[in-house]
Amino acid sequence: MTDISPESMNRGPANLITGDRFSGIVIADPVDTEMRFDIDGVDVLLTVRVTSPRADRRIVGLLFQVARPVRFRVDMLIPADCSNATVSLNDKELLPYFSNDVPADPEYVITTPCSGENKYSTLRPGEYQSINFKWESGDILKYFFYYG
Repeated sequence: MTDISPESMNRGPANLITGDRFSGIVIADPVDTEMRFDIDGVDVLLTVRVTSPRADRRIVGLLFQVARPVRFRVDMLIPADCSNATVSLNDKELLPYFSNDVPADPEYVITTPCSGENKYSTLRPGEYQSINFKWESGDILKYFFYYG
């Protein structure tokens, strides 16, 4: 593992980061891959899959397999050229769309019961979105990026 720095965030599909207050992984340009690493003595296997079911969207899925539940963060770069995005955890909406321009036929996500006017998204195109969570084996984190 390496210390977080601008240089370490630009090598390969993903990079491990450590620090006084956090440990985790940074993904700037997701590609299909599997990564095995250790966080706080826990063996982690992270599988990343990237699909484009239609020309106007890309889905990045992360499957977590851990020896026991472990907390660490995932920082994903939200593409600067996407027109909207949302994030789900185990098919449930975790972060809502950042724009009111929601696709007419979005990918399946179980939405929360609160109305859209009360939702706030921290997703921003061209910026990293950090999700710090206690991951369990089988957790699936999905990023949905829409274009156009």
